[in-house]
Amino acid sequence: MNGIYWLKMPGYRVHNYFGFERPLPQLYWEPERTDLACLRDSVRMVRETAYAHHIHRLMVLSNFANLAGVHPLRLSEWFWAGFADAMEWVELPNVVGMATFGDGGLLASKPYVSSAAYINRMSDYCGGCRYDPARRTGPGACPFNYLYWTFLDDIRQRKLDVGQRMALVLKGLERIPAAELAEMQAERERFLATLEPDETGWRFDHDQG
Repeated sequence: MNGIYWLKMPGYRVHNYFGFERPLPQLYWEPERTDLACLRDSVRMVRETAYAHHIHRLMVLSNFANLAGVHPLRLSEWFWAGFADAMEWVELPNVVGMATFGDGGLLASKPYVSSAAYINRMSDYCGGCRYDPARRTGPGACPFNYLYWTFLDDIRQRKLDVGQRMALVLKGLERIPAAELAEMQAERERFLATLEPDETGWRFDHDQG
């Protein structure tokens, strides 16, 4: 991480491979604004302790932001502000490179994104959440599911290079009927419209290093 930082700075901050422009949702500052149990608890953990486990950081906090189309630098700034031990030289490559694939694969070999199935397997959040990790559409469908599959479909449609490790995952899209994908896209748009943007007004002044 340190090597990537000093080799590629200051331009590394502007990497945005997927072209995401969504501001950071306000729920990253106020966890009460989301009813996703995993996300609410992970944000609350950062707010109260300035710390979170690797799974929370990568597969909940970063995963959600990436699937929702949040600009990588906005997420990076939040990690920088929220964690007690965050130095830019380590958090920036971790967020822009590994967590969001914002550098297009310079650091990581694949985007670290997942559906609700992974979160359900790696945690006990889903059992107490109002969303069903097994449902992709309809009442109670977990947003991580339709965000994930529509994210992958966007990669396929745009013919983006996300590494060979994603080949089998992208192949899995062929098993999903077009009508279901369209329904997931509609669910995605409805859900994203409910995300309130960052209201803090915080400004991050970066140096030239």
